[in-house]
Amino acid sequence: MHGLSNIHELMAQEGRDEKGRFTEKNLYAQVYNERQGRPRLYDDPADLIEKGVEFFEWCLWARKGKLTSAGLRLYIGLTRTSYHNYSKNPDFMNALDYLETTLEDYNELKLGWAGSTQGAIFWLKNKAGWKDESDQNINTTVTELKVEVDKNSPPLEDKE
Repeated sequence: MHGLSNIHELMAQEGRDEKGRFTEKNLYAQVYNERQGRPRLYDDPADLIEKGVEFFEWCLWARKGKLTSAGLRLYIGLTRTSYHNYSKNPDFMNALDYLETTLEDYNELKLGWAGSTQGAIFWLKNKAGWKDESDQNINTTVTELKVEVDKNSPPLEDKE
């Protein structure tokens, strides 16, 4: 057992500083401080946009113009979770918003095309926040107004 006077010496031998934290020379600190998890696929938002545009071009040729959010994520190599994590990163927010807006624009345009538009309507409601709403303006005319006074109520006072 080491005495209290030797504690700093022991900590130095273990690779700790005076507060007990591991120093950079300690193997544990080196492993702990290394990047955790899978390395990032994209370090530059421009690379992500380039890959997304490549997906759109591929869809027009190979998928007959069928663009989906899941298809985009698969093509650029991101899971739903990693896509969400990238979207929270300030460096990638605009890039992912650009790609999602492109999908939204495609589905909006599809509403004007001939043929079935149910898929586009479904996508716009579930992915782009569109809603079925209708405003109704109802005008009525009151022809008779009948006022009844309850005899059991207290009398009104005129304070003028």
